[in-house]
Amino acid sequence: MFRRWWYKRLRKALLFSYWDGVRIRNEDGERLWRRLRTNKTLTDPLIEAAVQKDDPEAVETYLNATAELFSVKRYDPETGTGLTDTELADLLVRFLNWVSQKKTKPNP
Repeated sequence: MFRRWWYKRLRKALLFSYWDGVRIRNEDGERLWRRLRTNKTLTDPLIEAAVQKDDPEAVETYLNATAELFSVKRYDPETGTGLTDTELADLLVRFLNWVSQKKTKPNP
């Protein structure tokens, strides 16, 4: 009984939950982390610098890569579905904060 409870709790702790524009989605945080680390666009320091300088082309490239990472659609004004640019940026920041929290060792 304890084992089942512990496994369920551990499994929930390793899932990253987010809104995909239609519903709440749960993804394996480890898998998302690996996909982020292997994504050339999101880890390229030159693109990150261009995004910081608010280069429109770099921002579009970065947000497209973010949408692809989380398998979500960007906002479509005709259907009114998908995530806006702000929601995509927030999603990536929330995920990075989630990863940072998981890496932090608890105090003994």
